[in-house]
Amino acid sequence: MITPLDKLNFTNKHVVICGASDGIGYGIATMFLSLGAKVSITGTRAVDNYDNDFSGMDYYPLNLQDEAAITTFASNFKQVDVLVNCVGSVLWKKEEFERAGFEKIININLTGAMQLCTEFFPLLEASGGNIINLDSVVSIRPAFNNPAYSASKAGLVQLGKALAMKWGRKGIRVNNVAPGMVATKLTVNQSSAEQQQAFGKTNPIPRWATPEDIAGAVVFLASPLASYITGHQLVVDGGMTL
Repeated sequence: MITPLDKLNFTNKHVVICGASDGIGYGIATMFLSLGAKVSITGTRAVDNYDNDFSGMDYYPLNLQDEAAITTFASNFKQVDVLVNCVGSVLWKKEEFERAGFEKIININLTGAMQLCTEFFPLLEASGGNIINLDSVVSIRPAFNNPAYSASKAGLVQLGKALAMKWGRKGIRVNNVAPGMVATKLTVNQSSAEQQQAFGKTNPIPRWATPEDIAGAVVFLASPLASYITGHQLVVDGGMTL
């Protein structure tokens, strides 16, 4: 008899996570690894430039602005069961209001994600696999100084829905996860202790999320427990957008 816990066993499944060198992506990678999956991840720098432990994972440096590099990266694989797009570049000091900055962020966060999906389509069709895109609550409530980041994440929601419609009959499910405030090195360093405490006082669940909170949602959507869910945006924000 197959139990619900059995459906969270990813033994003999290959999970590719783009943008997993740190933060949310790394949390997702370690959770899949703990569930038996073969895990391949990407980052923007050489592997020895990171402090995290990548034991048991295959690491690839990847620049999502480089179309040829994405094609080459995808050619390394013969089986992929789950593709997780967890890339979220952002620019500060109002650089996203300039055309060059705006195009850069759209190219990485949205166009790069689209190419990853299409490059891995044949392998996902062969495995009956699925895609999970990490967008953000800024797809619902835009970020004040980041128009490109906000637009790219909103575009990622519609991209997920469009691919779910197109590829559903090919056996591929496509879903999105929208994190709220997540405690990572990047976000903690960009907010004061007072801001973090204020968020805890106003959010329905009075704390920031952890990468593991987001990873749990991704693993659920990737598993057979979610076999009849596609084209969905799962918001994981502790009630932030209520």
